[in-house]
Amino acid sequence: MFFFFLINNIYSLAHYAALYSSNKYFIAIMLVHFTPFYLLLGPFFYFYVRGLVYDDHKLYKKDIIHFIPAIIILINICPYLLNRFDQKLFFADEVMREPFNMFKYNFLFLSPSASFISRPIFAISYVIPAAVLIYKKRINENYNNMQSRLIYRWLISLIAMSLLLYFAFLMFSIIGYETRNTHETEVRSEYILYATGLGLILLNFSLLFFPNILYGLPQLDYAILKPKLNLEVSNEILNKEAKSFEISEDKIELLKSKIDIYLQGFPYLNKNFTLSVMSAETDIPAHHLSYYLNEHLKINFNTWKNDLRINHVIELIKSGSYERLTLDALSKQSGFGSRSSFINAFKLKTGLTPSEYLQNL
Repeated sequence: MFFFFLINNIYSLAHYAALYSSNKYFIAIMLVHFTPFYLLLGPFFYFYVRGLVYDDHKLYKKDIIHFIPAIIILINICPYLLNRFDQKLFFADEVMREPFNMFKYNFLFLSPSASFISRPIFAISYVIPAAVLIYKKRINENYNNMQSRLIYRWLISLIAMSLLLYFAFLMFSIIGYETRNTHETEVRSEYILYATGLGLILLNFSLLFFPNILYGLPQLDYAILKPKLNLEVSNEILNKEAKSFEISEDKIELLKSKIDIYLQGFPYLNKNFTLSVMSAETDIPAHHLSYYLNEHLKINFNTWKNDLRINHVIELIKSGSYERLTLDALSKQSGFGSRSSFINAFKLKTGLTPSEYLQNL
């Protein structure tokens, strides 16, 4: 989703550069170089929605077909990419004099005007199938719980904002293609430009209203892997599966059980222990782990990891290990990379520095 938002903003900056910028260096850089990325807006959008709807963010071999148009455009703009920068500056001067001179550049096989109009059409052609995916999921699922309703509202809002933005871009492109005159295009497209700005602002600020969607939509339809963990698990927990959006207590218990079993191997004592490492070793998607920690334990991953390490240090101290180990040795045994990070985490957890804690003992 990060790349979707990033490319959207680059796309908008390119339009600004072509129409309003008076900096020829900015125009020379923004006008053509990023064109292939605009053909990735649709695929990235669709992959994100598909991953959220089906709780599967993997890309498959057949997905390579979605990147072919971007590759074609990359080949198409090679004449511009291979030009010397002074030639690009000359082209930027021509665009500054009349923005629609950008349509006069000779690419390999696809004209600039065709490329310009095809971008929003291509994006819309992915947003609509994504909307169909959401609709099919909507009629097949029962949205009775808070989390699923939140996700559904977020997806509907995302679809609406994206369609507003891309239809506005499309209408502006069509009017510009017809008039080939900057002033006339601006006059005829006044409200369309307002709609474009509104769509862009809404997209950029949307995450402020839906921050929880960053945790994903935990369906928890995985099983605990006994061979990998080599630990006994009750058949009741092993057999629990879930295929819907509902986040029941059973599903949270399944996630908690799997994490508890995993922690029995003390993986957090490894200084390279990260959320991605935990995800790979438990086969729990990283956004499921983030959701569980943030929403149910009310703690972020780093604080949770450090708390586990400090608990381990305290156990070592209580067992008398501190009598033969220095604090530095204790911190390294517990996975901390530096003395300062150990002391800060210890004080955050206990309210005391390690030295003060030992004195109290």
